[in-house]
Amino acid sequence: MSFAKFMGSHWPTLALSVAAAALSAFVLLVSGASAGLSLLVAGVVVGAGLLSIAIDYRRKRPFYGDLAACTDDLEHPLWIFEMVDEPDYPEGRLAYEALSAVSKAANDDVSEYRRQAQDYREYVETWVHEAKSPLAAAHLMLENLMESLPADETGEVLLEKTEALGEELDRVEGFIEQALFFARSESLDRDYLIRPYSLQKLVGDAVRANARVLMGAHVAPYRIDLEQTVFTDEKWMNFILGQLIQNSAKYAAGEGAELVFSSRLCDEGLSSERIELEVRDNGCGVEQADLARVFDRGFTGENGRSGKRATGIGLYLVKRLCDKMGLAVHAQSAPGEYFAVTIAFPTNKMHYFE
Repeated sequence: MSFAKFMGSHWPTLALSVAAAALSAFVLLVSGASAGLSLLVAGVVVGAGLLSIAIDYRRKRPFYGDLAACTDDLEHPLWIFEMVDEPDYPEGRLAYEALSAVSKAANDDVSEYRRQAQDYREYVETWVHEAKSPLAAAHLMLENLMESLPADETGEVLLEKTEALGEELDRVEGFIEQALFFARSESLDRDYLIRPYSLQKLVGDAVRANARVLMGAHVAPYRIDLEQTVFTDEKWMNFILGQLIQNSAKYAAGEGAELVFSSRLCDEGLSSERIELEVRDNGCGVEQADLARVFDRGFTGENGRSGKRATGIGLYLVKRLCDKMGLAVHAQSAPGEYFAVTIAFPTNKMHYFE
């Protein structure tokens, strides 16, 4: 707080000093004192008032300065109590004690919310692992059933229905995976492990895990120049690529649908050097007006609304998980031609420790 602002907040004290000085000068003049003496006494009274305000300002300025600096610079205002020294004047102590009480209450609330979020996440993870067991058993039963179907017209009808049921089970399993990674994406913990992995392996694992989805949508995957090694978490990247594969399968063009994985090294030798992995399909694409919002939670776009197939969660989770790992991600599209998502992996290891 500047001295001018402090003076402005103490104008009653200054006004009283001026009034007292004027009254003193008037009394002296009426009593027969000289004008010079009257002005001297008035000046002393006003000067004493100003000196009192200046001393008060000097005593309070450190506390006000600490508060101003903390509110301007601190990333988390809840830490302000730890950064401010206790003042030595009564009203400052009252403000300090109030600040201490508010800070403690806020920190207690934050701790409670974090505990609740952690409990919820642990519950979701437990539920997901428990739910996967009956799903795996159902898949196995369907496979055994398909092998035992008769090779006649009735068997073909039952096989078609069994395959459709298997696809629905795959969708349920996909939603369960989304629930797990949604809970992880909202967590404040860094529960991923960054290691070097070949893009060829990461993409291959994701394609194999989603082979049924690709075959059901008649999408042919292609891999181009995936010899590079990137730093990432294997499970998280497998889920991210799986979401991109499933998203492309939803909007596949039918016969002749393609999904191309390609990579390139960008800005070689610069601090911004990175490896970019592009996942591009030749589906219906996204309107330019919708492109800026494809990573928003709940966003489905015109194609998703018309087809009633999209949940608006998959690409949101892709963006959230990439952000947590420090990976840049962006989308490009031309309506009716293609939709592409590019993930940038910095080549500097230290980037992942920031």
